[in-house]
Amino acid sequence: MKTRIISLILLLFLVSCLKEEDIKPGNSDYTPLTVDDDWEISSPENENMNREILDQAYELFFSEDEFVMANSLIVVRNGRIIAEAYCKDPDDINRPHNVQSITKSFTSLLTGIALQKGILTDINTPLYDFYPEAFDDDQEKRKITIRNCLIMKTGIDFNNSDNTEELYHAEGSSLSYILSLPMSYDTGLVFHYNDGAPHLAGGAIARASGMSLEKFADDYLFKPLGIVDYKWEKAADGLNFGAFSLFLKPRDMAKAGQLCLQDGEWNGIQLVDPSWIREATSVQSGTGSAYGYYFWIIPSLEGYYMLGHGGQFIYVCPTKNLVAVYTASPYISDIFFGEFETLIELIYQAAE
Repeated sequence: MKTRIISLILLLFLVSCLKEEDIKPGNSDYTPLTVDDDWEISSPENENMNREILDQAYELFFSEDEFVMANSLIVVRNGRIIAEAYCKDPDDINRPHNVQSITKSFTSLLTGIALQKGILTDINTPLYDFYPEAFDDDQEKRKITIRNCLIMKTGIDFNNSDNTEELYHAEGSSLSYILSLPMSYDTGLVFHYNDGAPHLAGGAIARASGMSLEKFADDYLFKPLGIVDYKWEKAADGLNFGAFSLFLKPRDMAKAGQLCLQDGEWNGIQLVDPSWIREATSVQSGTGSAYGYYFWIIPSLEGYYMLGHGGQFIYVCPTKNLVAVYTASPYISDIFFGEFETLIELIYQAAE
């Protein structure tokens, strides 16, 4: 927690200094860059995007007063990048970015892959079957299933404001740390968004596969998508954090969105079962907001998104064959974040 407070003070100081100059030195151009990668490039007009509305989205993105912490914004239509910009540093196109809680959605995709490969047989399997040594004697905790983790209904009293920092620095078993916390509710009853549940789910995948979560992702998701430059931080026990601290380039984030849009298929290979994509991105839980398996659902915009701290997102709209990616620097007052759904709504409206 002390580290986060120091970072917050430094960032507040930095923003106050930058306000005297342009925070975003870019030229407001969002023409996609020509890069030697897997992406095809097109234009808004060729993919039936309304440029005037798209201009409004990028005006907000480049604004000195709105979305102050913004770094990148990419729009993909019909499988082609039609708009792309990096408002602070053009080198951000090549820089892996901490996607924060978007990591949770990747843990969901890996769960689907593990099911498809028979590594996991049923999401209703109790976690106790995978790592019994991590549990205490609380019989209610032994009822917690993978699905309880996916829908944020474990019942464990894990609060991100306190326990995420402790998990990050926990010595010994990171799973035992989470499972040592008291129960607030009976398992399966109450939606409680937190970073502990996805870490428990990731632990089940790692134990069942006999591989680290990173190795499992590299073999069955990242390499097939052509994602080679990334980082995934680990707890002290070597288990990759299932809820946060995955670092990806913005264009690689867009690949994950496009994979979901294509029902788990990439270059003719079914990486994730389409039934899992549909299930994970359908309403399964939530209080006040619709939640799938680590995906947030937005029926009004005909889609869903992966969401990270700071308002960064990967938005997917199947009805409009549309993907959008936004990254921002988190861990600062939310007055600097901007209303990220405003960007999503403009991009949605621009897709004709």
